[in-house]
This record gives sequence, C-alpha cells and structure tokens, in this order.
Amino acid sequence: MLTRCRYEQLQLRANTLREELHTEIERMLDDIVRFKLHIQKSLEEYEQFIADEVERSCQEEDQLGDAEDDAET
Repeated sequence: MLTRCRYEQLQLRANTLREELHTEIERMLDDIVRFKLHIQKSLEEYEQFIADEVERSCQEEDQLGDAEDDAET
C-alpha cells in the first residue's frame, strides 16, 4: 500500500513538472517569435532606408550631371 501511494505521488509530481516545463517552453517560444518578428521588422525598415538613400543619391547625381551638361553648352 505504501509503495502504491508513493508511486501515485511520483506520478502527480511528474505530471506537475511536465506541465511546468511545457508552460516554460511555450513562454520561451513566444519570446523567440516576438524577437524574430522584431528583427525582421528592423531589417525591413533598414532595407527601405537603404533603398531611399540609394534613390536620393541617384537623383542628386542626375541633377549634378544635368547641371554640368547645361554648363558645358
């Protein structure tokens, strides 16, 4: 009888521990997903910033080229 009672206690403790670990894993996965989304958003914003800078730089070069062409004629 004592062995059976001890076995049931161990099963309950194992189930409790399993649930705690499952909850912690869910929390960690949630943190990882939020971090991934943050990094992805930051990279997209940086990519857009670079594209805007390249476009602005090209426009400035075109304007300088047009001004030089006008000055030569």
